[in-house]
Amino acid sequence: MIEVRTFDGDASEASWFLNRVWQSTYGKSAPLPVWDKRFCDWRLFRGGQAPRDYLLAAYEGKTLVGTLFAEPARIRLGRTEVDGSYGLRATVTNSHRGQGIGAKLAREMLRRHQDRAARLTLGFTTTEPRPPAFWRRTWNTRRFGGLGMWMYAFDARALARWSFTDNERRLFTLAHPFLRHRFREADREGIRPYQPADLGRCTTLVHDMLRPVTLGYTYTTEQLAAQLQYRDVPRTFVLEQDGEVRGLISSHSLLMTGVGELTAEVVDLMAFHDSVSMEDRQRLLQVAMQDMEQRGVACAGMLRGPGTPVSLLCRSGWVPMPRRAQVTCLLPTCDLDLPADPCVFTHLR
Repeated sequence: MIEVRTFDGDASEASWFLNRVWQSTYGKSAPLPVWDKRFCDWRLFRGGQAPRDYLLAAYEGKTLVGTLFAEPARIRLGRTEVDGSYGLRATVTNSHRGQGIGAKLAREMLRRHQDRAARLTLGFTTTEPRPPAFWRRTWNTRRFGGLGMWMYAFDARALARWSFTDNERRLFTLAHPFLRHRFREADREGIRPYQPADLGRCTTLVHDMLRPVTLGYTYTTEQLAAQLQYRDVPRTFVLEQDGEVRGLISSHSLLMTGVGELTAEVVDLMAFHDSVSMEDRQRLLQVAMQDMEQRGVACAGMLRGPGTPVSLLCRSGWVPMPRRAQVTCLLPTCDLDLPADPCVFTHLR
């Protein structure tokens, strides 16, 4: 008998379950992130203080056989903000697939959204399959494609060894002689790690950066505080000028499995005051890149969007990648109008 209820484990159990199932299912054919204990705690549990409204699990007796996790979130919709969630990721053990467990989890998640008047769930994917049948049957589903990424290779040889396909291995091998690590020469004047006292000013910068967004993740003050600093997970640098924070870059690292393992960095936020020159914006990005290299990061990535100007990234050696990413909107009701051609902001995870 399968019972669907609120997940009663902790970050360690969530990490163990997710990575075991993902690796056994996809690990031999596709690159995968490793959601270790520290990452799961940051995104889902916050030391046991995060709400568990959207942390669902399927149990057979006392045995965990499936999960469906999402974070409560404020979502920008047009020019308003609504309650919703972010990041639905369904995981069912191979031994229990084909038993309708994913559908049961989806129906319970839908019920919880409806009970809480949550308007939508926002998700992100870098693949292009049709949504699973249980999503199509249970939720109203909308997809928006055309999201591109930026990438920086710190160690092209490591990327070549790690890649699954011959084309990727050839690409990174050929790219190695052309890499220019000019970020190593960047001046750190006025740039320092984020401090909790910076939160008010950083909140203003992020809200200004999000002003053009009509569909995407936004932040409460509490959520932004955890995004910028939580134990040793996110790394945030700020640019201070005339005693005031006028720029920030926040990122986190992930172990990635492919043909072996490597560490990748994900840039989550980049925001500047209008008065900051292009040279100083570049310096802040380059100082963050210095930190990434010192920590042994092989590559870094970020989504295209507000706060990521083309000229800044090209000048800093970042390369645009094809527009293959998609945002998925799952809607609990049929009466929600979505922007026809939205300006999107989401996270790369």
